[in-house]
Amino acid sequence: MNHRKFTFEDQIAFAELSGDYNPIHIDAVAARRLLFGSPVVHGIHSLLWALDSWLEDRTDNVEFCSIKAAFPRPIRVGDEVSLSLKEDAGHVRINLLCGESIVTTIEVAWDKSQQRNFDHLETRFPEKLQPRALLEDEIEAKSGTLDLCLNIEAAAKIFPHLIRCVYPLQIAILLGTTRLVGVECPGLHSLYSELSLFASDSHECTTLKYEVTKSDRRFGLVVMKVMTPVMTGVIKAFVRPTPQEQDSYLNIKELVGSNEFSGQRALVIGGSRGLGEVTAKLLTAGAANVKLTYHQGAEDAHRVVDEIISGHGSADSFFLDVLDNQINVAECLGSGWKPTHLYYFATPFIALGTNGVFSAPLFQKFCNYYIIGFQRIVEQLSSFGLKGFFFPSSVFVDELPLNMGEYAIAKMAGEVLCAFIKKTKKEMTIYKPRLPRMATDQTTNVMRTSNLDPVSIMLEHLRSFRDSPVAQ
Repeated sequence: MNHRKFTFEDQIAFAELSGDYNPIHIDAVAARRLLFGSPVVHGIHSLLWALDSWLEDRTDNVEFCSIKAAFPRPIRVGDEVSLSLKEDAGHVRINLLCGESIVTTIEVAWDKSQQRNFDHLETRFPEKLQPRALLEDEIEAKSGTLDLCLNIEAAAKIFPHLIRCVYPLQIAILLGTTRLVGVECPGLHSLYSELSLFASDSHECTTLKYEVTKSDRRFGLVVMKVMTPVMTGVIKAFVRPTPQEQDSYLNIKELVGSNEFSGQRALVIGGSRGLGEVTAKLLTAGAANVKLTYHQGAEDAHRVVDEIISGHGSADSFFLDVLDNQINVAECLGSGWKPTHLYYFATPFIALGTNGVFSAPLFQKFCNYYIIGFQRIVEQLSSFGLKGFFFPSSVFVDELPLNMGEYAIAKMAGEVLCAFIKKTKKEMTIYKPRLPRMATDQTTNVMRTSNLDPVSIMLEHLRSFRDSPVAQ
């Protein structure tokens, strides 16, 4: 069984080789707001690595008669991937796993390679193009062609056994499919799902031709027929949701009394997006003086602050990593500004676990944010005259979904920590509501489920916190 961790450097090299520069694969800041919360490995990258591993000990040349692959779960950059395979005469099945979860399935039929020329293959890198942001109507009517190209020297560094054993045009075709999905159609907001290719000598094309044959808007499903000089088949992809945009500051101001939160110097940890962004806007709309923090999202934080200031609110932002055990919050805040209220929205990506299986590493990841990092911040701020803090818990503590046990238990542990702190700091108000599922980057889904509007829900809770006896 082979093992592999894909690095960010691997991602950049594969993007250059394939031409698929979709930000979900190569941009850590952009990817944090996309479907999986961090950069993920190209599905075709995992496929080609698996085939390269299978061919490591072979000495003969092979030609693919058919290739079927599916990518049911993402491989995040840095995840350890393991490979298992079963081979029969002219046939191989490969599974890639992250932990207990199958992330890639591959089924290949092959034969001894025929001697073929390279008439249809340009030996170069593909042109670097920005992924297209297509509308649904444009996707449904989309068709076109892509050049077939392969920089053989670069490919040999990444997939040496593939280049040694496999007809290069077939490698170029597989690379072309990820460029098709990630750049052309669906393009920017895409997710590669399945591939089925079959050997077929075609005299109708010298490129990769594609045509959308089915589009189901309910699920974001896009099915494309592809035709190349030596293979034809079908690709299934999904239109993934775009980052969740929260309501504007000017709209929020209309819902809040002009002095509802006056007197508060509010520190909003994780205020650059999601519920933290909504909270920062609501508080400043009610005359609170807000400082919000960001970890990776400096651009998002500056956008939120600029939006608030342009609407005559008072806000500022600064970098804070709650996982840094050397952090000095006083130095980050600067002299002369001491918070009266803390709103804690720091969180990792809320990754789903395996149904019915408890993952200790995933649980620890949540605890690092909701317990260790949170306790460290509260401890440091307690000497500042902090009146109270807002710790958002979740209804999943009650519901306990089988694939979210780690998250729910970590949130429950956070509630217990709040109760413990309250015993030692009786003068402080601690507010820990179990919030419902609301529309944020963390709750976007390919299935396009509806989520509650966070503005009205958060405003109700902010008022309840404000009116708590010791939070005055």
